[in-house]
Amino acid sequence: MKNSVFCFFALSLIAATSLNAQLRNEWVGGTPGRPIDWNVASNWSLQRVPDAFHDVEIPNTASSTFSYPVIDELVEIHSLQIEAGAKLVILETGYLHIDADVSLMKEALVNRGEIENRSMQLIGFNNDNFRNSEGIAERHK
Repeated sequence: MKNSVFCFFALSLIAATSLNAQLRNEWVGGTPGRPIDWNVASNWSLQRVPDAFHDVEIPNTASSTFSYPVIDELVEIHSLQIEAGAKLVILETGYLHIDADVSLMKEALVNRGEIENRSMQLIGFNNDNFRNSEGIAERHK
């Protein structure tokens, strides 16, 4: 009986920890007919569209699919890393919200590439925003 109770609590702890774990989801792109669509599961390494539990990585796809993601609606993710030579486009109808802890701001958005933000919205970060003046994201007209 003691072993059963111990196993139950151990499995409960593992399950609870797993539910809060962040998953790395890398952009692949190139799905026929929708090669740049953020909201297509086959454009992602996990075959799932990223959500608030995903650490998103956008690599330079210049030697593979030549496709970079485009956001055209509300997207909420845990963190974002854009590699050198890579690009993310946020259309006028799009909005990117990064849901990582404010104390980890440097890890929440790592931009070695380019973010083209055509939206009137700034990039949301919990209850604050990344400011254009910080050079993190530019707003293009």
